[in-house]
Amino acid sequence: MTQEALLSLMQRGQFTPTILNTADSTCYLIGGEDEKGNFYHLKDEEHHSVTCPSLQEAKEKLSKLGIHQAVFEMVTPYDEMIGSSDNTGGKVRYDITF
Repeated sequence: MTQEALLSLMQRGQFTPTILNTADSTCYLIGGEDEKGNFYHLKDEEHHSVTCPSLQEAKEKLSKLGIHQAVFEMVTPYDEMIGSSDNTGGKVRYDITF
């Protein structure tokens, strides 16, 4: 899928703009998620994944693309290591507006 197609799907609401992060990491991956939960990452001109060192910068990049709300998903391995009592699998998801 081209980046233009991915951006178009996110802007039209067919894909959910998503920012992914792993606990204790300063790398935020930007992309879109389809209705089945498949994640497609944005790529730069050199076909590298678009990442940011902070959540604020990730929001600013999406905002410059005309996207002002997204799902922020953070994954932590700690629940898996100690045995989580819920079904989240160490994932936390928030709807954010910026």
